Amino acid sequence: MPKSETPNKREICNRCQYPSKTCVCSALSCIDNKSRVIVIQDKNEVSNAKNTARLLALLLTNFSIVKSDDFASMKRLQDACVSHPTSFALFFPSNNSNAFESHFTTLPKNNNNAPGTIKNLLFIDGTWRKAKRLYLSNEWLQSLPNFHFNEPLQGLYRIRKTSIDNGLSTLEAVAHVVSRTDGIPSKPFYDLFEKMQSFWPSA
Repeated sequence: MPKSETPNKREICNRCQYPSKTCVCSALSCIDNKSRVIVIQDKNEVSNAKNTARLLALLLTNFSIVKSDDFASMKRLQDACVSHPTSFALFFPSNNSNAFESHFTTLPKNNNNAPGTIKNLLFIDGTWRKAKRLYLSNEWLQSLPNFHFNEPLQGLYRIRKTSIDNGLSTLEAVAHVVSRTDGIPSKPFYDLFEKMQSFWPSA
């Protein structure tokens, strides 16, 4: 058989880009979020099939991933953060972080027009150790308004283990934040999350 006629061993869904046997499109929704969600992704997460940032890319219309080893993109993000630090919020627990639930007590009004409001929500995607390394190795991240979660949230990421008690996946963290900042229900996030996990054995 000519090479061009060799059958594809693993068909890929054109929409979700998962293998056809693990397609998640039946649980996929389109979420029009007003606040921009930006995920800084550790380079080792890019090829991880269990990564949840790729699910967020399918869900959210106002979303971008910046890979940690893409120096040009990281520099552009750094410049934007340094130029307009009050329009960014980083969600990462640190010694200087504030309680998210206390700061974002009500949904913002005219969020896109109010000067000085937080319009960009930053998350670090990676294992706790690698996410912390990214945070500590980039001083510009440490200078941003920084938030942690006070609410005792129960993580539902059963197919990957974490070294942190009540650790959340990136998808779960984003779902919790935009439910308050943009008034978006968390159900579409968890429906897609569960669909993806249903194809994997628990860790």
